[in-house]
Amino acid sequence: MTDGRIFFSVIFFNALIDLGHKIALQNTVFKVYDGSQQIILVAIINACILLPYIGLVMPVAKLADTHNKVKIMRATAAASLMLTLAITVFYDAGWFWPAMVMTLLMAIQSAFYSPAKLAYLKLFWGEARLSEANGWAQTASISGILIGTLAFSVGFEYLYARHAIVLADTNALIALLWPLGLVLVSLAMLQLYWTCRIPLLKEPAMEQGAINSKTNTSSVSRQSLFELLSHRRRLLPILCLALFWSVGQGMLAAFPAFAKAHAGITNTAVIQGVLATTGLGLALGATCVGRLSGPRIELRFVPLGVVIMTLGLTSLSLLSTATAFAMVYFMMGIASACLIVPLNAYLQKNTPSEQLGGLIASSNFLQNIAMLAMLLLTIVMALWGVDSRYLLQLMAALTAIIGAYLSIAIVNDSRS
Repeated sequence: MTDGRIFFSVIFFNALIDLGHKIALQNTVFKVYDGSQQIILVAIINACILLPYIGLVMPVAKLADTHNKVKIMRATAAASLMLTLAITVFYDAGWFWPAMVMTLLMAIQSAFYSPAKLAYLKLFWGEARLSEANGWAQTASISGILIGTLAFSVGFEYLYARHAIVLADTNALIALLWPLGLVLVSLAMLQLYWTCRIPLLKEPAMEQGAINSKTNTSSVSRQSLFELLSHRRRLLPILCLALFWSVGQGMLAAFPAFAKAHAGITNTAVIQGVLATTGLGLALGATCVGRLSGPRIELRFVPLGVVIMTLGLTSLSLLSTATAFAMVYFMMGIASACLIVPLNAYLQKNTPSEQLGGLIASSNFLQNIAMLAMLLLTIVMALWGVDSRYLLQLMAALTAIIGAYLSIAIVNDSRS
């Protein structure tokens, strides 16, 4: 296997593992709870994933700028294996809330992995192939999400269906899922194996970052987060990505309750299958955008992505069948690729290599602040008893107004 395929395999397994545990918890909540209580608990699960990206932004950024990217990825892969072993123990014991805490710990290792992954991407492929490399990286990641969503949802339904009675307790239900924990451990072992085969590369920017760190002039300590993002060509793409990810979080939190209440869908495999079509669209879209861009960074895809996403969100609240939902989510997946691939490549191109790790961590920080804000809004609306249909319509309006401004500004700035 070539070095590039090894790297993309690691991205694939990382996405698969991170999603598998989350799917198990979300499906457990879906089976036991309804309405606002379900929305709130799903939002809490998603918040556990976001918080490390916010609270650990400074240490993550400093580590990414001053240490070898491959060694960071190997350390996080080893941590992932240890955590999946603990998750399996908690599943078998029927401990739902300790398993929930493991979501937070899994997110901590992921927060350290993400900047190292994207910084290595630029180091290995260079600026000339950034769009293509980002396209393949997104394809690998979304393929892991797609396969993980379907496999763990089908596995969940199989284990759930083996019991004739309906389990109304999260601890009793989570105890059935220990075989899924063993699957997570197996995947984590494969991830660690392939991560250890990623080639170590000489990183001049890392050496300079280490020197700066010793003199207390690293990109993170020398300038504040806002100074690091003061360049419009960095800030605007990050804000646009933050809008996309926050809307995505709102959709993930609100859609299961919406589908259950308005379409009568109670099978978790169907719910997760509909959501997984987003991944299918994103994987296809990322591949196409990467190939169509070639050596260039085609920011003209960004306004197109905003338009498609707005139309998708608007139509979603008017539909009532799983097939129609799946078609809309597939199109929104393509729209997502039109945003993620060119914007990530544009960010990487406009950031010096010695600051890239810090910028990615800072980008994750702002994006996760936006996602957490959307989750809090979702919780507040659920507590007020607001129908999930109106939350989807609100997200459509936010995407249309804010997305239009940001996408036009990004394209205009790139031409100046």
